[in-house]
Amino acid sequence: MKFLTLFLLFILPLSLFADDAAWFAGIDGGVTGAKFTSSDIDSDYEFGPEYGGKIGLQEKNARIYLGYTAADNIDGNITSTNNIYLALDGISNEFNVIAKSTAKFFFGIRLGSNTAEINDKSITAFMGGLQTGFIFLLPVDLEIELAYRHYLTLRDKETNFNAGSIYGALNYKFYSF
Repeated sequence: MKFLTLFLLFILPLSLFADDAAWFAGIDGGVTGAKFTSSDIDSDYEFGPEYGGKIGLQEKNARIYLGYTAADNIDGNITSTNNIYLALDGISNEFNVIAKSTAKFFFGIRLGSNTAEINDKSITAFMGGLQTGFIFLLPVDLEIELAYRHYLTLRDKETNFNAGSIYGALNYKFYSF
């Protein structure tokens, strides 16, 4: 709870300078694949379902948010992952997709903590990565986000892994100022 309070206190001063800012919340779901990074360990990408949520502040061309994702039932040595992260994305201007449908492109970074079940042991490590995708704008302050994110965990050589996920999200902007 202290981390959420600290996050909101960090974002509050940023919101005071924003012209077209809005708070948003989103839920996402997709598929993730994980593989050990060490060349000494023979592993392939193993896949499982992923779900999560996020809340943050979005301006016209940027957004910062706190998020959580979890992937369960991954086959292989890495059976589950849980990520708590802070993300910063740059967002392009709107462009037409089809007829009157509009979308935005985004690219950003994620930094946070990862807790994974590796060989029946719970391992916590630093997590960092990149993400990119499209945000399709819908009426009534809703957005559909289709994206790919990739991250690496850093702790020790035997437990470091990288993971990538393709996901879809539904975001709602609930307060504008």
